[in-house]
Amino acid sequence: MSVIAVVNQKGGSAKTTTAVNLAAALARGAGDGQPVLLVDLDPQANATAVFLGVPFAAGPQQAPVIYEVLVEKAAVTDVVRRVKLPATAHVPAGSLDILPAHLNLAAAELELVTAFERERRLARALAPVLDRYHCVVIDCPPSLSLLTVNALVAATDVLIPVDPGLFPLVGLGILLRTIEMVRRSNASLQVLGVLPTFAEHTILARDSQRQLREEFGELVLNSIPRRVAFGEANAAGKDIFAYAPGSDGAQAYGDLAAEVVQRIHNGKVEEERTQLSRPSDR
Repeated sequence: MSVIAVVNQKGGSAKTTTAVNLAAALARGAGDGQPVLLVDLDPQANATAVFLGVPFAAGPQQAPVIYEVLVEKAAVTDVVRRVKLPATAHVPAGSLDILPAHLNLAAAELELVTAFERERRLARALAPVLDRYHCVVIDCPPSLSLLTVNALVAATDVLIPVDPGLFPLVGLGILLRTIEMVRRSNASLQVLGVLPTFAEHTILARDSQRQLREEFGELVLNSIPRRVAFGEANAAGKDIFAYAPGSDGAQAYGDLAAEVVQRIHNGKVEEERTQLSRPSDR
């Protein structure tokens, strides 16, 4: 069982798109069709909006969400929603459990500042239900906040989407140092992979991928192309497999899910992970 935190403190890296479509791919069969849980830990609640609708994520709160879980007013089992993922000619049907968010999640950080073991709230909440799932995917906020630290403490693996450019590469050093600090209390936390996103035939994209491979070697996963269909799928409330099942975007996220499963089963790339755990060398 793996708990994968999808993390990048920089916005616009396709973090939520990756969390949504990775979880959907695993639920549709890449993880042998076993149950998958998607945890929306981003106060923007975009992953929730994709599967449960914008009114649920942004409107007046009608039911408890992850905010109540973190402040210990509700259990995960009382909050999880199950959605059905329809079959297409290219992919099987599946079902995905979602631990949803609401815009009020931003208030949780303020309430947790003085709480005992505030960084372990998510790990404690998930512990009773982990044996129900083949995999848990956590969509983190675009910041190195207390919510992100909660995700890293609860996780076994970190997946880092990286968009092309200089600034995302610079920000990786800060993220890796944060991961190393969290490993002092969560020794099992490892980097599963670095995922180039928004790939296209430009010098910037090619140079960014080359630098990633020079820096992280085999930890760099196959890239995700820049496609309008991803945004359209999110707006339509669908994963890419339902919205554009025969597209290269669907193929890319299907391949990602298969590679993630393989890395988890094969113990990942230990030598490269060791290098990642030395932020002082960068």
